[in-house]
Amino acid sequence: MSDYSGFSTGIENDTKNASNYMSASNPLVSKASSQTTALTNYSKSTQRPKYDEDLADILEVVRILNNLAPIRMPVYNFNLDELNGDHYYRPDGTLLLVREEDRDIIRDYYVTTPKEVCEHSISRVLEHDKISGRLRARIEPISRKSSRLNTSITIFDLKVNNKYTIIQLSEGGVVNNISEFSGNGKSFQTLFRNIENFKPARYMEGKDNKDTGFEMIDCIFDMQGNIARIKRFSNKKEINIDYSQDTKSITVKSR
Repeated sequence: MSDYSGFSTGIENDTKNASNYMSASNPLVSKASSQTTALTNYSKSTQRPKYDEDLADILEVVRILNNLAPIRMPVYNFNLDELNGDHYYRPDGTLLLVREEDRDIIRDYYVTTPKEVCEHSISRVLEHDKISGRLRARIEPISRKSSRLNTSITIFDLKVNNKYTIIQLSEGGVVNNISEFSGNGKSFQTLFRNIENFKPARYMEGKDNKDTGFEMIDCIFDMQGNIARIKRFSNKKEINIDYSQDTKSITVKSR
């Protein structure tokens, strides 16, 4: 005779897990088993809670990223004719770079080669620590058509292994977005700003999860800088949360 005890236990656990999801007002931090896919597709709308852990966790990260980057950064010059510094040449006599020194930083402006597709005469700028020689930052012009972005700055942090920050600027050095990458680029956090009022506009996060694989969070803010929508998805589940002034609507789909 077949043993149905394991099957019955599985059905009971699935039903309990589904009930947990249905009653959870904070599905992003639900403790339910990530392996369970049965009976977890649902939609519901509840009164918006006074304290929402889904919001609190994201807002704390957004606050840190938003405070990390200034509203504006220095505007870099990618025009060779306007640079003053020492000229360094390749063995064939062509100009390699122009070097400028600024207090504790050595700034190398690399001249564009014929093989590089770039609208500017400078393809990249490398900033080194004058004493240690370590690379602090890499600055590159952005030449994508129909993009308001014009500069990308990569800042390297040797204090934390395999961690670096990318800041992208628009006209006048305005910081449009900031991203932190760690774990050899396997995990990231990105904040986009509204360039009209400088409030958060969108937050994205990606990281590896040992149970569900790579997970993504995509969060949209309204014009006042309040969270309007949260979407979290992996290869097993998708959770959508929409906020109004009074309600919180949740949709969960198994994949």
